[in-house]
Amino acid sequence: MKKAFWAWCAVSLDLWVFLGPLPMSSSSSALAQVWLVHAAACAVLATSGYLLMPPHYRGTSGWSWLLIFNFALIAPVVGPISLLIITHTSLNRTFGSLIQAKPRSVALPEYNVRATETHRAGQGAIRSRLTTQVPAHVRMQSLLTLQAVPGRVANPILEELLGDATDDVRLIAFGMLDAEEKKLSVHIHQEQKNLERDLPSAARYDCLRHLAELHWELVYAGLAQGGLKKHNLEQARKYLDAALAMNEPHACGIVFLKGRVLLAQGEIGPAEAALEEALRLGQAQASVLPYLAELAFQCRQFHTTHAYMLRLKDLHVASRTMAIVDIWTGRDNARHFLDRRILHHI
Repeated sequence: MKKAFWAWCAVSLDLWVFLGPLPMSSSSSALAQVWLVHAAACAVLATSGYLLMPPHYRGTSGWSWLLIFNFALIAPVVGPISLLIITHTSLNRTFGSLIQAKPRSVALPEYNVRATETHRAGQGAIRSRLTTQVPAHVRMQSLLTLQAVPGRVANPILEELLGDATDDVRLIAFGMLDAEEKKLSVHIHQEQKNLERDLPSAARYDCLRHLAELHWELVYAGLAQGGLKKHNLEQARKYLDAALAMNEPHACGIVFLKGRVLLAQGEIGPAEAALEEALRLGQAQASVLPYLAELAFQCRQFHTTHAYMLRLKDLHVASRTMAIVDIWTGRDNARHFLDRRILHHI
């Protein structure tokens, strides 16, 4: 508190000078004495106040000291007293008396497994943890986490790992692919057995629809390649045609599935007709319009593609689809996309 004591002394000296007889004198020597004593008192006060300031306010250039000195110098008596009051008030403020924000306990968010919004796993982060430069135990852990990733994302990665140099990685990848394929094959075999029985019309319709969906799942999940993929597409189409030939009321989903199968087989016209029919039957626009835009683009009907993209602009679609919509509708600039591999059409 010695610094505060010297500040009090400086203010008392300044007050004594201006209340004494010297300011009343008309001589030049008296004026010089008044200003000399006043400047000395201001210098002492500025030094005391400067040393009482927090370290991060002092700096190294001395501008803070000069600012305090000038404030006290240009306002005799009032300036030093104001600075002394400010300093004294600041020193008396303790940390406990300051108003502080108190943390609140917040309940943990509830995880809703039935949430309508889904977040798809990207392949980039998964692939980066499965490269040969990553330690073996990290690769094994990352490989096992693929069990929780959708098959359409995980299966192409597992296909690539079938040629890995590490035996454990190669065997686990093969086992995971084989287990998923066997699971679908068991369901197909069971539905084929049910189809051979004498079933009511509605049950037979459901059986045919399930068989078409299972064969399509083998293709969609990337479990069927080459000739096997072509065979599964033909089987899915056969069961779909058989189901649609029955006199049962058709839901939009089965017509939409036929459009996707036809698109995978490269039949543009029938696929477009099936997709438009599914749209008329009530299939969500966010599901059908991307395929119709793809068909229009394959036919080089770019104005039609742009029209579909404008309709998709205000719908809730996947992030990869929305990136393409932004390009076509001009909502975003192409240079904002750092990874153009997600834009298959450029």
